[in-house]
Amino acid sequence: MSSSKEWIIYEENKPKVLSDLKDGRMDYLDLSSWDFLDRFFAFLLASRFFEWCASSYPSPRRKEEVPSWFLLSCAIQMKLHLQRAFHALPGILRSGAILSRVGFNVGLKEGGFNHKNKKKRETAVHQDTVRKYFKDTEPARLLNWFNHPVVGWFRRHRGFEKEGIFLLDLTLIPLPPGSHYEKVAFLPLDEEGNYIDVQKLSKEERKKVKLRPCYALTSLLHLSLDKDYFFYAGAHLGPGKESGLKEGQKLVEDFLTHFGKGVIKLLIMDRGFIDGPLITRLKKRYAIDVLIPLKRNMEAFVDAWGLCSLPETSWEPYSLKRDEQGKVILREEVTAFSEITSWGNCEVPLYVALMKRTDYVTGEEEIWALACTKSFKRPAEAFDLYRLRTQIEERHRQLKGCWLLGTFNSTTFSLVVTHVVFVLLVYSLLQLYLKRKQLQHLAHKTIVSLRQEEALGKNAAIVYSRGYFAVFDLDEYTDIIVNLEEEARKRLSRWIKEFKRQRKRSPPFSNT
Repeated sequence: MSSSKEWIIYEENKPKVLSDLKDGRMDYLDLSSWDFLDRFFAFLLASRFFEWCASSYPSPRRKEEVPSWFLLSCAIQMKLHLQRAFHALPGILRSGAILSRVGFNVGLKEGGFNHKNKKKRETAVHQDTVRKYFKDTEPARLLNWFNHPVVGWFRRHRGFEKEGIFLLDLTLIPLPPGSHYEKVAFLPLDEEGNYIDVQKLSKEERKKVKLRPCYALTSLLHLSLDKDYFFYAGAHLGPGKESGLKEGQKLVEDFLTHFGKGVIKLLIMDRGFIDGPLITRLKKRYAIDVLIPLKRNMEAFVDAWGLCSLPETSWEPYSLKRDEQGKVILREEVTAFSEITSWGNCEVPLYVALMKRTDYVTGEEEIWALACTKSFKRPAEAFDLYRLRTQIEERHRQLKGCWLLGTFNSTTFSLVVTHVVFVLLVYSLLQLYLKRKQLQHLAHKTIVSLRQEEALGKNAAIVYSRGYFAVFDLDEYTDIIVNLEEEARKRLSRWIKEFKRQRKRSPPFSNT
């Protein structure tokens, strides 16, 4: 990342700025808060993330008039500020603090980066330049960039936990009725965006069901056993009717092709990914264990349930739910059987754990089963692990509700993919940052909560002078100002009057 003056970049140099400040000289002053987002952005710069991005991103431009790293930083800043519309970018770029204390800052220069503008800019780059850059990026290449180079960057920065637990899932992203988004499919969805199985409805009920446009997001989520660290290790976005099994299989095998054995050790999936040949291949070729629920009509389920009638079968208590008077109203019990081989096209023996749920209020009894390619000492372990799957559902709720994952500002598919990819990217980068800073207790917080973390905030004065900038603690800055020599105080007083008259919104560019 060059500090060339042609790129309008201010370098951080506290000694030089301090010397000028004590002499009553400065070009610009920004009183701001050095908050969570600034610390996070500083982490990205310290990790040389943007330099790496510039070398790996599938740029749609042959000629680079605006540096790729700056355009990518704009996209990341938009997601951190929960903005999906590019017209919000000028306000973000004018905030100043997000780029402070990270070794550079950006000022203004007539003509912008490419010197083609006849009028002075309010920001270093026009929002439409950023929008067109990402609009012209091919969606398939962007997804490949996320799934290969980005995930590889995470691996090099020790992003993967040694337990190797991954979750594969599909979620539908419903769109407003009557909208004209590119590459969508129409499915029967309820108001919450959940799929409606019309086969279970009567003819009259089917007539009331409306088809809604939607996308399908298939994702591979990596998480820690302690549920305090999550990041996306693969994603695919397509029409809602796409096969989750087909796209999920591609994601997993693509990951294995690029990153080899040993990273994924346990893959947890739901019933939508039931496939004997896939489970066989993962276990035999890659030594990956799969944990997945069984359907009641599957032979492996029927056989395991039949074995429950044997006299030597014992049920272990799993959980109890009591009412306010202490009376048991729900009981869960578990048992398990090894070496189940009746799944026709699955060529590896299975450990099948069953749970019996007895509702003493309704008198109903429910049985469900999990199959795994590894055995456990106790059946409860299988169900404890499968409970991790609820974490991907919680990630989806957060991404849709807080990160505006399903709210798009353009119907163009390339910009839809850009929005989704950068939401997943920024979410994952934040998780890595929290892990590195030993702030895993914040991993479940939403981005809104993180931005409000007062313990991570600090007021600061950002002073610019002659092509450099420095960040001062407010107490430190105040002490300098009140102890200025008389001539320096007069000089600074004249500057403040002129500053108030002009009221510049961001630091000027200086060649001096």
